[in-house]
Amino acid sequence: MLHRLIRRLPRPPQAPARFMLEQFLNKIFATAIAEEELDFLNDNVFQVRVDGIPMEFDLTLKNDKLKLSPVSDQWDLRITGSAYDFMLLAARREDADTLFFQRRITTEGDTELGLYLKNFLDSLDLSDLPFSKWLEQGLNGAIAMHDRFEPLGRALQR
Repeated sequence: MLHRLIRRLPRPPQAPARFMLEQFLNKIFATAIAEEELDFLNDNVFQVRVDGIPMEFDLTLKNDKLKLSPVSDQWDLRITGSAYDFMLLAARREDADTLFFQRRITTEGDTELGLYLKNFLDSLDLSDLPFSKWLEQGLNGAIAMHDRFEPLGRALQR
């Protein structure tokens, strides 16, 4: 699988990636933040762990800005899954319930916070987001690349 090949690559520093992702998320969700749709993240720590690649961070909302920080032991909700499954979820190719019930994406912690997050994600219309065309093209390209190279990764494992 592709994620096993990626695991063999040297780990890049996470601070620059977190900073860039934080800036991107604040631009993408600026309207949702202004309309207080993400207020459920106030004083709550949402931890994201991506299996197979070196990406993990804590996310919270402070002073009307999404803030990313290194993972800690103090989180209210943790969500874990593969980069591929997160991309499928973001591209709306897989339903969140399907991914959760198949345990491809797992959550731990505050169930109510998890439901707020799920409802927020379900209510998003990707075409309303800034950079929506770019985001859609990027997600579709990454998914296609995974689908194309995943058989190679399996063959290399043998």
